[in-house]
Amino acid sequence: MRKILFLAAAFFLLFSTFSAPAKAVVTFDDFFANDPFAFEVIYLHEQGIVSGYPDGTFRPNAPVTRAEAITMIGRALELDGTKRATPFKDVSAGHFASGYIASGAEAGIINGFPGNYFRPNWKVTRAQTAVMLDRAFDFPDAPNAKFSDVGPNHFAYEAISRLAYQGVARGYTDNTFRPDNNVTRVHFAVFLARAIEPSFIPDKQALLETANDILADLKAKDFAAVSSYVSAQKGLTFCPYSGGCLDSGGVTFTKAQLSGFMQNSKIYQWGYQDGSGFPIKLTPAQYYNQYLMNATYNEKERYGRTEQPMTHEQIKERFPNAMIVEFYYPGTDQYDGMDWQNLNMVFEKNSSGKWILVALVNNRWTI
Repeated sequence: MRKILFLAAAFFLLFSTFSAPAKAVVTFDDFFANDPFAFEVIYLHEQGIVSGYPDGTFRPNAPVTRAEAITMIGRALELDGTKRATPFKDVSAGHFASGYIASGAEAGIINGFPGNYFRPNWKVTRAQTAVMLDRAFDFPDAPNAKFSDVGPNHFAYEAISRLAYQGVARGYTDNTFRPDNNVTRVHFAVFLARAIEPSFIPDKQALLETANDILADLKAKDFAAVSSYVSAQKGLTFCPYSGGCLDSGGVTFTKAQLSGFMQNSKIYQWGYQDGSGFPIKLTPAQYYNQYLMNATYNEKERYGRTEQPMTHEQIKERFPNAMIVEFYYPGTDQYDGMDWQNLNMVFEKNSSGKWILVALVNNRWTI
């Protein structure tokens, strides 16, 4: 029988950036709230992505099958899970995962085997998990991983490198990844939860909290507080469009100049309007109102991912070592979401390993 555990203060703090925290935490007869990965499993259960068994157990150490893996990924991505015919001989329309298998194949997340078979009951390895998650979430390029048991010729080398760099899938203390080990239900849940919600990754959680603090300072027009996150050497660059940040575009303020940002009456050329090409000449306060904070950005952020990939690609051209926290405004029904906007906080690590804010980059569709 499943047990209900009401949220502790720590749980509320962990999910303070979520739009709608759950009211209760469901645990299982064989998986308890004091488990190191309890929050990840709880989160996925509350989102309807993972479930237990009829006997009230979760079976954390049980292996994951290919059908179960694509079902969980499909639910996370909100793919069409309606049972239907699939392109595989061994997955009938009545199979519990047929809809997600069909959708996953269409999305390029999963492939079949020779002879047009899917092998839904085969167990999934850690390497195969990395490949599926990499395809599903389209993680950006990353430095090569240095696990002793995953070489450059391994089929999952690049996927493992990307997931390891993002902190989604880590290795063991002996510097191995153990790619051929079957992935357990709890480890699959942890990888998937981290892919969906980066605040489960400790170092990223800290940066997300910092980004939310900066957003609050921006909303309060407190640029003196914003300056505390900025390097005296690099200053802070403002770009009205991500493309406008290329070739040293935008306007850069020193740390000392930021405190008087809203009182500064000087007119700067921030860039050029996307589409018309007209120059954007405004005072800082005007820029704040018309570009920087003219959308209703909330505290549901994305870390390292975006619905507008070109935004991050262009930012990375200017700031190749950046970590980007994006605040997103989805637009309105009136314009079918084409009036989306985003605010990208661009961070780099300094020589001491501390994250510093180096740019605030907006982007939008011109309508």
